[in-house]
Amino acid sequence: MLIARTRLGEKLDGQRLQSYVDLESRRSVTSDLQLAAARRFSVRVNIDISPNAICCGHTLAQWRRKLRCGGQGVGPPGLTRKVSLPREEGFSLVELAFTLAIICIVVVVVFEAYANAYPAFRATSSVQLLQSELRQAREVSIDQRRSVQVTFQGTSELVAVVQGINGSSNTQIYDYFLPEGLKYVLLTGVPDTPDGYGNSHAVNYSCPGNTLPCTITFQSDGSVLDGGGAYNNGSIFIGITGQTQTARAVTILSATGRIRAWSYNGSAWH
Repeated sequence: MLIARTRLGEKLDGQRLQSYVDLESRRSVTSDLQLAAARRFSVRVNIDISPNAICCGHTLAQWRRKLRCGGQGVGPPGLTRKVSLPREEGFSLVELAFTLAIICIVVVVVFEAYANAYPAFRATSSVQLLQSELRQAREVSIDQRRSVQVTFQGTSELVAVVQGINGSSNTQIYDYFLPEGLKYVLLTGVPDTPDGYGNSHAVNYSCPGNTLPCTITFQSDGSVLDGGGAYNNGSIFIGITGQTQTARAVTILSATGRIRAWSYNGSAWH
């Protein structure tokens, strides 16, 4: 009588062996399709029969042929059914290198554009802050009906004080410095602003000796006196030395105290 022995040692014969073969075949295929690693598998059933024994209508040789021709999962002694599942494909070294090269090129282009634009952004921010500080001094002079003196000193400092009355001391409003790297400077090749108030000096406001410190005074009606105590319009130029695209300016209309900011783009003021 034909006897088969499973992997667990259970003995099967006849129809039970055929059922076991079919069950193991389906189980093997289903199990292997679920494997994440998708490696080769094999299921073995050891059958204690002679090479010429007949099992379920097949000899050992016929079982071998059946497995070679697509038989599923298991077979007689020592036979192994190996099924190869598709491998998961990844990126090749060339593809990774190509992708990294593109990323590097994009980073370099963006960095250069940022490096060229950043100083201009800082200069624009600085002139807006300077305009705001001057406007604050004018507003305080109008609100308090007092004269406010604004002094440009050093290379980037701006000090505003409210003049005391009847011998009282002055009251400081602020002591402001331009952001690092920016200073009062008239860059070479940069023309006067469209207002045309002059560009002979960085602080072009009839300053004594045309040097700093230079003090202007906001009156209680909002008008402005220049460094010599007269009603003259003036301009203050700032920027980063050697970088024309950072040229910025503030102009002050003496009669009304109007304060306007200007930016130079390398070819014109706007």
